[in-house]
Amino acid sequence: MSHHTSDFSHPPPAYQPHASMPQTSHHDHTHCTPQGHTHGHDCLRHHVNCQSPMHIVVPMIPDSRTVIHSRYNEVDPLLPTGRRRNNDPGCCFFTILGAIIIFGVFAIVFFSFAPLNEFAWTNIESHSCTTYATKAYVAELNASRWSRHRMEICRATPMFVHGRPHWPSRCEDRSGTVIGHFAINHDEPDCITYWSGYRDMGCSARGSKKRHIEQRLENLPFLADYKEFCATTPTRFLDREFTGANSCVNTIWGVYGQWFIDDHTC
Repeated sequence: MSHHTSDFSHPPPAYQPHASMPQTSHHDHTHCTPQGHTHGHDCLRHHVNCQSPMHIVVPMIPDSRTVIHSRYNEVDPLLPTGRRRNNDPGCCFFTILGAIIIFGVFAIVFFSFAPLNEFAWTNIESHSCTTYATKAYVAELNASRWSRHRMEICRATPMFVHGRPHWPSRCEDRSGTVIGHFAINHDEPDCITYWSGYRDMGCSARGSKKRHIEQRLENLPFLADYKEFCATTPTRFLDREFTGANSCVNTIWGVYGQWFIDDHTC
């Protein structure tokens, strides 16, 4: 019985990772079937049936290297190389300056061509009482200082006080800011004066045909012009109505109004 003997006691050559060509493993021992010898030279000398040498081809796997080439800067991966961030302070200054100029031009155009109903009074302030039942108010108009018609807009824009519209008595330009002056003559109880202590002083003089009437002025505002309130505070007596006194006298006991009424008995 013939035996086929193969010498596989030696392992194949070690794997060479950087080889570019496959390697071939050659075994020096051939296989002879008739005599059972394994020496190659004997097989050739005796012309016996010999098998050809075995060749083991080990395929070599090339290195698997993946190289990623990025077109972005690793220091600033979110910005393309063509549009890098500019940290120059001058760049930021001109950017802010340009934004301010654009906003200013827009504001000029908007406020110059805005209709009248787009304007309103702001910063409304009440001042002192100026006359009977009347208090002074001032306010600012939100018109642009570059508007050529801001004074006309001031006179045409009403301000609502105590639920009623009021137009300014005069308009003032304070360095480009339009100021409106208003005289509110209703719902101002602090400015309402009245008369009391009616006294008939008799005839002013014999043959004058004038009767002298005197009353005391009440509720006069502090530091108010007493002559103005005396002349504008209405009253009624002797079945007649008067818009104010004919003259006023300021004494240590108060302000007194005087009337000289026609009386043929004097």
